Amino acid sequence: MERIKAVVYGVGAMNTIVTRMLLDKDVDIVGAISRSESKVGRDLGDLTELGRQLGVVVSDDAGEVFRQTRPDIAVIAVNSYMADAVEQLRICAEHGVNAVTISEEALFPWHTSPEITAELDRIAKSTGATLTGTGHQDTYWVNIVAMLMGTAHHISSVTGRASWNVDDYGPEVAGDQQVGRTTGQFEEWLRDSQRPPTFGRNVLDALVADTGLTVKSQTTRTRPDLAAESVFSQSLQKNIRAGDVIGFTDVDEIQTEEGPVFTFEMSGRVYGPDDGDINEWAIEGEPDLVLSNGAVPTQITTCTQMVNRIPDVIAAPAGFVTAEKLPRLRYRAFPLHTYLGGDR
Repeated sequence: MERIKAVVYGVGAMNTIVTRMLLDKDVDIVGAISRSESKVGRDLGDLTELGRQLGVVVSDDAGEVFRQTRPDIAVIAVNSYMADAVEQLRICAEHGVNAVTISEEALFPWHTSPEITAELDRIAKSTGATLTGTGHQDTYWVNIVAMLMGTAHHISSVTGRASWNVDDYGPEVAGDQQVGRTTGQFEEWLRDSQRPPTFGRNVLDALVADTGLTVKSQTTRTRPDLAAESVFSQSLQKNIRAGDVIGFTDVDEIQTEEGPVFTFEMSGRVYGPDDGDINEWAIEGEPDLVLSNGAVPTQITTCTQMVNRIPDVIAAPAGFVTAEKLPRLRYRAFPLHTYLGGDR
């Protein structure tokens, strides 16, 4: 199998890490795409602080990059929601380019953005491309939990609690999390805005789909997380005053026709010095089960899972293929192309 050819789509904090990891696993980076005027025309190696140039010039024309390089896959780290991600995923599908994205909603968007997902699925199947959403939630919020559920005889409820640091993901995500707003502005946004789906909703949808259960009802509650004292946001490069919003917590619940209730409390906020990522799950049933991962390095594991998923995405059937339909995630000790074509 020849080495995998990849295009880095989005040149921000996450794909800076991913670029290094791709090179470590002998992936040929043949193109890079950014919509930032300050990055277009510069060498990817300079932008990702590798200490050397890669000979890959960042472009703002994705179609031209795909036509010139004919990559095996695009690794996308641009935004969080399908309404925004559709632009990148559509152009990949139209050019027959496999794509893996860390857009959170793309983990399982069939219920939250059904029309967009169906359109992308149709285009990808027509061109032979595979589109997949992954990231930290792929394993820590779905596959590990699904495996734990597999050790139960009966389940009455599944309850998860997780947190992540907004500052790890750049200013766009900080804006999505309403960082820096007053409580009044937050309540106005919550009341008047057309909110995109919560990240937890997609996680619970994926868990329910993996079990074959049927959604009966779904609810979401949202509360602001407020600064107890002044805190500095690295992603926004400004101080957030005590009492102002540093993020928010969504609590999603799905009740199933068959009985089990799924609940997930997910907090995305600017961390203080004593905060850290958590991932805790409790299953009530026969027997009762508990999972706690301690402090989880969410930023890094988001990147590692995107990179380690690449062989699975390339080998998957065409269409929009969600993570619960892929093989379990594996550690990739060797060059990524050796996991294709039955070599390993």
